Amino acid sequence: MIELPALEYHVAHGCNVSCQQCSHYSNFHVAGKLPAIEDAEADYARWSHRLKPRRFALLGGEPLLNPNVVQHIQLARQHWGESSLMLVTNGFFLHRFPELPIVLLESDCRLEVSQHGTHDEYVKRFREVKRLVWRWREEYPGINIKIRKSHRGWMRQYNIENGKPIPFRSKPAAAYRVCMQRTCTQLFRSMLFKCPALAYFSQLESKLKLHDLPQWQLFRDYQACSPEANDDEVREFLQTKAIPQCSLCPSRRTKFVHPNPMQRSALQ
Repeated sequence: MIELPALEYHVAHGCNVSCQQCSHYSNFHVAGKLPAIEDAEADYARWSHRLKPRRFALLGGEPLLNPNVVQHIQLARQHWGESSLMLVTNGFFLHRFPELPIVLLESDCRLEVSQHGTHDEYVKRFREVKRLVWRWREEYPGINIKIRKSHRGWMRQYNIENGKPIPFRSKPAAAYRVCMQRTCTQLFRSMLFKCPALAYFSQLESKLKLHDLPQWQLFRDYQACSPEANDDEVREFLQTKAIPQCSLCPSRRTKFVHPNPMQRSALQ
């Protein structure tokens, strides 16, 4: 088995909040279709007999937008039996899944609830999420739930010019050193992608019609790792650190406080 720190899978591409500079481009609402159980089964089957991630994460977007999220958790555990399994959500739709605590316990799946801001309107809504989480902790001993202060590490992923995202111009090694997604290998359309920015760029490009922007050409040229690759090729792919595409990412962590994530804006 080929070991890697983490492997991530989108259960939904869309999101119910708009966090500017989202590393998964979810703020641009590139929803697409919801990944079906059959899609995940096919994607996992191509890799689960070859890869051994220490952590396997189900996320998005907002994974709780997928009505089949419980089945996705169960399927993930079947395929990634030795991995630490976790579901990452903003928590706003947890109330829709009263059966979720039992499934989390049975699947040994950690629930990570991300806080995405400190704006009054948002905090008021997030307080309801925390109350539900605290109740689950009391009612289900042994459940593993963490509230993640995601907004504290927020950084700019790209610039905005004339209403469109424009990449940085950096030295790849410098950008890789500060990258917060450098161990976030994505499994998307049965392929392995180095990071979310590369995996979901095609969705962003299609949504915002970025095809005429030459600044993004390196991302267009990127080659994901195919399940047809041999083991040596997969290991090389996973072990390679900085790549040319890293030059389109920031080389320093510029502090950034995004606006209220509950308010959608045309300029994200």
